[in-house]
Amino acid sequence: MICLFPDPVLQQKAQAIDSDQFDSVKAIEEQLLAALQPYFPAAGLAAPQIGISKSVFIYSYDRDPAHLETVVNPTFTPLSDEKIVGWEGCLSCPHLAKVARYKCIKARYYSGEGILVEKVLDGFAAKVFQHEYDHLQGILVINRPDAEVKTFETKEAMQAFLAEVKKQDAAHYKKP
Repeated sequence: MICLFPDPVLQQKAQAIDSDQFDSVKAIEEQLLAALQPYFPAAGLAAPQIGISKSVFIYSYDRDPAHLETVVNPTFTPLSDEKIVGWEGCLSCPHLAKVARYKCIKARYYSGEGILVEKVLDGFAAKVFQHEYDHLQGILVINRPDAEVKTFETKEAMQAFLAEVKKQDAAHYKKP
């Protein structure tokens, strides 16, 4: 089950996974996949969104479930000041928000198996990584200081708008 705003777990910083806790990551990963499955194709989901305050998320650079990666204890560094501005949806929020994200980042994290990963993410992959990272910091897209929040009269209107956003995002899919 996906936690919805204003659930307190969504508004607190997630706890890091210690090296002796990596055996718990597989169970979190399985719960994330099960919770995200009804929303495929989807870009990602963070552990706090399913009520687990741990520094874990799954994400895909192109919304393809086959490309989902497990990310543990992530950090990132912008590789330039260039940002992309775009609409983002969130399974924990009833609205969309337009925010600015770094276009290109160097991500550093552990895989679900505890292997250190460092890679450059560009475009949509960088955007999703930063969105999910925010969840681990207790930040929802609608609560970012730069967010332009959009509300909808109906669920159908939001879904139609989101379908257009997904088409635009697809132009920025780049395999890391």
